[in-house]
Amino acid sequence: MFVPRLLKLAGPSSNMTARTDKGFPCLDLSDYLAVLSQIHAQGREGLLNEHFLPQHLGCFKDVPPSMWTVVTTISGPNALCSLKSVVSKSANMSNTDDSCQIMIKTHNYTRNVDLSRADEVILDRITIKEYEMLRKYLDA
Repeated sequence: MFVPRLLKLAGPSSNMTARTDKGFPCLDLSDYLAVLSQIHAQGREGLLNEHFLPQHLGCFKDVPPSMWTVVTTISGPNALCSLKSVVSKSANMSNTDDSCQIMIKTHNYTRNVDLSRADEVILDRITIKEYEMLRKYLDA
């Protein structure tokens, strides 16, 4: 389970306890960000699960963005179609077919998330190295 591993990585100083009212360990967003912040402050972010590993320590650690064919945000034009073409090993990356449109409709989940100012500060602090590395590749 992800949350117990995250809390273990943060160490005993986190003083954070997961909720279990949903039948499994869970953290609300602010608590999750606080735990991530503690992990980053301890210099342990390189030990995070690959889904949450900072990009400068993961996919761009050994191969910098300048060596990639495409560097974009998930909301960028054709990002999902490009990803689909790589995953399916399609020869034509510019092809936007019906299945790609279905992929966009089924994976383009949006939900408003209200962040407190404190949450925004934490997110800015723990992602600053990623944005510094990727800034020139991202749309303004």
